[in-house]
Amino acid sequence: MRHQYLVTRALQRSVLSRYAAVAPCDWRFETNPWGRPEIVGPATPLPLRINLSHADGFVACLVALGREVGVDVENVERSGSLLEIAERFFAPREVLALRALPVALQRYHFFDYWTLKESYIKARGMGLAIPLADFSFELGEPIRIRFEPALPDDPARWQFQLFRPDPQHTLATCVSRLAGDTTQIVLRETIPLLD
Repeated sequence: MRHQYLVTRALQRSVLSRYAAVAPCDWRFETNPWGRPEIVGPATPLPLRINLSHADGFVACLVALGREVGVDVENVERSGSLLEIAERFFAPREVLALRALPVALQRYHFFDYWTLKESYIKARGMGLAIPLADFSFELGEPIRIRFEPALPDDPARWQFQLFRPDPQHTLATCVSRLAGDTTQIVLRETIPLLD
């Protein structure tokens, strides 16, 4: 676990240094009131935003210019009673959608919802201070988000994408839109050097 933590932090710094003329060791971060790391230095002309996620040896890093971003990756082979988790945390319409699926598909769709929810609360920078049942997703093309009255937000402000980078993982991204545009998310694979 410590190795994965170090790889994640090294990835964060090296990726940021690809976008700005800053040495990886010079980046400085502070956490916001909800625990999300924010770039605080050094000053650059680029308003870079970054978010990280990791699961069982898979690390995801999302970088954008001047946009809020959130990323989540989960291992779909993780054990547990997924419908019970959904009933406890998901919006009722998501639970109904899961229950309507054949059992063989429920696991994958559970992780679609879970990663999308995590990517949104991470993009907002508030984590689980935002109740997961206060918003729901409609899976499709495009993916749509719906908010309960308790959570004022504009669905048009957010863009979501789902990926299956390998058979064991589901990855979701959330990016804020600028003036209603659509952002292209590009996945790149990197393998850290082994010592």
